[in-house]
Amino acid sequence: MAPLPPGVLGSGVGASASVATEGVRSSLPDPLLESATRLLHQLLHDSSNWPYMDWCVGAFQTASGVETVIVSSDGLGYIPVGMFVPRTARLLFTDPGLTEDFRSQWFAWANPAETMLAYAKFISNLNPNVDLWALAVSTSDGGSAMPARTAGLVHFDEVSRFDVRPDMTTSQLDEAHMHRLETLDRAQYVRTAGFGDLPKPGVSEAWRATQTAVQVVLERLGMVRDFGVPPVIREIMDALQQGIPVRDDRWVDLDQVFHEAAATGAGLRSGRIPGDGPASAHVRAYSDLARLAEMLLLWKNSTMAHAELSYLTLTISRTPLVA
Repeated sequence: MAPLPPGVLGSGVGASASVATEGVRSSLPDPLLESATRLLHQLLHDSSNWPYMDWCVGAFQTASGVETVIVSSDGLGYIPVGMFVPRTARLLFTDPGLTEDFRSQWFAWANPAETMLAYAKFISNLNPNVDLWALAVSTSDGGSAMPARTAGLVHFDEVSRFDVRPDMTTSQLDEAHMHRLETLDRAQYVRTAGFGDLPKPGVSEAWRATQTAVQVVLERLGMVRDFGVPPVIREIMDALQQGIPVRDDRWVDLDQVFHEAAATGAGLRSGRIPGDGPASAHVRAYSDLARLAEMLLLWKNSTMAHAELSYLTLTISRTPLVA
């Protein structure tokens, strides 16, 4: 195979030693890096209401052209509600070729740049002609481009949330952007949107899905030592089962559980200390708890957001179990 150009990562070809003297933001201009950085700015802007994660954008050179891959440090690339991702990008953890070991190792990894680098190595072992050319990562909650520099990647960039212009236009759900459910299951998204021949989900189906998710999550949490389930979870579930109106203060408490679980889980993520292993049982538990609380909050509204409920159901089902 012919030598690859300098600056390419994935095939084992390193960059020049001069990279070691550069800062964490490369000074070499590159159009793919500029494109990755612009997309990272947009992702940070669109997820500004969810500060519990970092984002990474990777530009891969392939035989058919450039492929853009994105990943967050929340779970397996969790997408906050109301955030719509561009169709020109693919979520890292939606790659059907990933192994369960890979998903477990990099679940909720604090620095998504390391997740992207690990993915580049993983796919290069399957196809040496697919290579990571440029990487941009945010630095709000554990993200850093330092591993990219250390690995020999020439084109890399770091972006803080403070670098993002507040007057940026927020991405909308349109022909160029996807709902978060579509990133995981396009057929189910089409169904929840009322397209095609299949009937839209009804309240009964949504309730069965909620009951199943509650049972799964509570069973998982019960297996984690010293992990307490907030009483409001069962209180609201009991009220919904009995058809009793849930008090406003209970919804407020549930929303607090939602954000506290996300924040606590973010603080416990692996990857902040060299030599860290995969996410602990507690990190996975807080992730499940946050998703479950978000799901139950959907029942506060008079009209069920079926696409959001389906996304959360899938997200919970994809949480890797502790080996």
